[in-house]
Amino acid sequence: MGSTHYRQEPCGAEGCDRPAVTGATQCWEHLGEAQGAYVDVLKPDDLAGGWFVGVDFSGRDWAGACFAGARCSGAGFRGADLRGADFRDAFLDGADLRGADLSEANLEFAILGGADLSDARLAKANLQRSNLVGTIGRRADLSGADLYYSRPGNSDFAAADFSGANVQRAIFRRANLARADLRGAAGTPNLENACLDGAMR
Repeated sequence: MGSTHYRQEPCGAEGCDRPAVTGATQCWEHLGEAQGAYVDVLKPDDLAGGWFVGVDFSGRDWAGACFAGARCSGAGFRGADLRGADFRDAFLDGADLRGADLSEANLEFAILGGADLSDARLAKANLQRSNLVGTIGRRADLSGADLYYSRPGNSDFAAADFSGANVQRAIFRRANLARADLRGAAGTPNLENACLDGAMR
C-alpha cells in the first residue's frame, strides 16, 4: 500500500469530489456497508502515508501500527488500542480519540488540532512539536509524556494529568488547565492567559 498523501485517487462514486481512501475505489462515506470489511483487511504495518479521512478505526487493536504521515483527519479511534503506534507527521485534526490508549505512541510533529482526546491515555507518549491547537483532552492521562515545543494553545485539558511530563517550551496560551495535575512537570511552558484554576503544581 503506497502513500496517497499527495496523489489521491478520486472517489468512484458519481458526483463525489472527495478522494478515495487508500486501498479502495471510494471515499469512506461511499463505501457504505463495506466500511467494516475495508477496515478488517488493513494491515497495521502498511498504513504509513495513507489517506484515511473519516475512517472509523474505533475499538480495534492497532497497537504498534504505523500511521506515520497518514491523513486521518476526522477519523474515529474511540476506545482503540494504539499503544506504541507511530503517528509521526500524521494528520489527526478533528479525529475522535476519546478513551483511546496511546501510551508510548510517537506523535512527533502530528497535527491534532480540534481532535478529541478526552479520557485518552497518552502516558509516556512522544508529543514533541505536535500541533494541539483547539484540542479537547479533558481528563486525559499525559503523565510522563514529552510535550517539548508542542502547541496546545486554545485547548481544553481540564482535569488532565501532566504529572512528570516534559512541558519545556510547550505553548499553552489560552488553554484550559483547570484542575489539571502538573506536579513534577519539567521545563518552562508558555502559560500566557491559560486557566489554571484548581491546577495542582
